[in-house]
Amino acid sequence: MRQVKGSMFLIFAKVINADKKGTYDKYLTDQDKAVLSKLVLPSNWYPFETYKNCFLAVSQVVVNNNPEKLKDWGRDFAESTLTTIYKSLLLKKDAQSALDAYKLQLKNQFNFGKVDSEMVSENEMIITIEDFDNTFEPWFHVAIGWLERLIQLVIKKPVRSEFLKRSWQGGPATVFKMSW
Repeated sequence: MRQVKGSMFLIFAKVINADKKGTYDKYLTDQDKAVLSKLVLPSNWYPFETYKNCFLAVSQVVVNNNPEKLKDWGRDFAESTLTTIYKSLLLKKDAQSALDAYKLQLKNQFNFGKVDSEMVSENEMIITIEDFDNTFEPWFHVAIGWLERLIQLVIKKPVRSEFLKRSWQGGPATVFKMSW
């Protein structure tokens, strides 16, 4: 069973639970609502499908699944988490070591998925995400923004990113390039 740590799920649970109008209800299953009715703890594991439904609900309602806004979310989320709970990642000396630390972090947050990376030049790397939910397009936009900001903060240079392959369009993996 695919699961996600509460630390990843908590932000979406807070947004949905704060809404008293039922704005998100049509996006959630009864199981999702049952999970949200209880206290979400950062260290506990939760069903990935509930996390995904909550993520999709918030991304639809708040930014209408706009890819650029989702990427901005990723950058903003990186900024807030890298200056607080994940600040040890900022101690890395280069893009590859920062990405290696991200790989470990991802393993602690999801009980599935794999990230590979390859430096193709001094200022460019290719990142591949496999064995994740290939249809979860909004998550990939947030992830690329998060990684872009992580690398930027570590190397202290502007970073550009672009998708090379998109799993939600039928490929086995999502691949993107980061350059600086």
